[in-house]
Amino acid sequence: MRRMKVLFSSSLLAGTLLAQVSLIYAAPAPERRPTVVVNYGGSDYMITSQYLNYTTHFALLQSQPWWGNSELAIALSVLLERQAGSFIPGDTLFGLAFASGTWANGDVGSAIYPVSGISWYPWAGSYPMRPDVDLYYALIGPLVTLESLAGSLQSTSAGVTSINNSLNMMINGAHSRPLARLVAPGQKTFWLAGDWGRDDHGNRSGSNGMAELGVGYRFDFAQFNLSIGQTWARQDLMNDGEVKADGQYLMLESIIPLTQVEGLYATLGAYGHWGEADMRRGYINMSVPDSSKASPDTQTWGVRARLDWQNVFSFANTGISPYIDLSYTNSHMESYSEKGGGIPAHFEGRTDDYTEARLGFNTQTPLPFASGYDFVTNLEVAHRFERNAAGINGEVEGFFTFNLPGEDITNDWIKAGVGVEGEAGPGKLSFMLNGTTKSEMPNFWVATSYQLAF
Repeated sequence: MRRMKVLFSSSLLAGTLLAQVSLIYAAPAPERRPTVVVNYGGSDYMITSQYLNYTTHFALLQSQPWWGNSELAIALSVLLERQAGSFIPGDTLFGLAFASGTWANGDVGSAIYPVSGISWYPWAGSYPMRPDVDLYYALIGPLVTLESLAGSLQSTSAGVTSINNSLNMMINGAHSRPLARLVAPGQKTFWLAGDWGRDDHGNRSGSNGMAELGVGYRFDFAQFNLSIGQTWARQDLMNDGEVKADGQYLMLESIIPLTQVEGLYATLGAYGHWGEADMRRGYINMSVPDSSKASPDTQTWGVRARLDWQNVFSFANTGISPYIDLSYTNSHMESYSEKGGGIPAHFEGRTDDYTEARLGFNTQTPLPFASGYDFVTNLEVAHRFERNAAGINGEVEGFFTFNLPGEDITNDWIKAGVGVEGEAGPGKLSFMLNGTTKSEMPNFWVATSYQLAF
């Protein structure tokens, strides 16, 4: 009996639908229905509609995200109800037709919200529609708003951040102990250095690295060093986006003994960096993952001043050398326009300033079980003076302009390092593990170098 009742109910509803469809031939097509946004499965769907038939517009209907997915078509038709009007001109009983496939006889299977007053069939179903009959079919519209794209647009700030994290690792990794490069007056020096680490603080997920070649000469009054190197950084962005930032740098550095105070040295440095950031910005376009790409140029310069007081304190056989370090970096990314994807954007150039002060100490302890090798450590507290990163400005052409604030900056953090250095063949080998508390720097990295003096 129940089976007969369901069959009868289904047949009655189908008959009602067919009766309504038969009126289409005589009914004029009204204006386009309103656009409505519904959320299903964590994604927003902007639903619009057009009055058309499958025979002429099969490619358009087959491109909809619910084509071949009757479950999605039914779910959206239930959520939409009659908010966007009926699939039949002049009707107030049904909702739009969500075409999800073709039947064996050529009809178009469509999910349509049923009459609310029919309690025995309160859900949507898939019903056959003639392919040559004009109906109001549901279509997906691009949900392009500042709110929906703000996270994706702001994620591009990782391009500048990645470059500066690599430079920060260079200055406070490979060059974190400048007195380790010091040689005797009249000597020359040559070194190779490399750092690699992870950058996973906060919501970041990526890696940084650098490789460097350096030379120096010690005069009586100062030692002058010249370094050239390569940096690279990788950072994952939201919605499967990615930044790959590479570049080359040149650094000039002088180490000056302050003869008025024994063991006190001043280090002055300046550097420039030139690179490119290959960016893939990911976003959701019509409920489908999409992305746009660009490769803007970057230019960075900076200066650094530092005081080291070598072995001013000692404990047992450990020498303790305090220092204070002040640095400033200016990073600029050129304006650029993205290519590809359904929602490319244009970004204005942006400039970030990094002003940092550091206070810490290095220690050096001879290893009793390894002659010629020292156990070295580093501990410092750091402060960045800027409160926010630079804002992000630009335009999603045809939709809106944007002027988004820069992300908040972690102003204070701690850095620590441990390692060994000592004689290896004709030169000196150094290896250090470094880590930081939550900051704009990488969370941990390895620094290695090999230096010759001659």
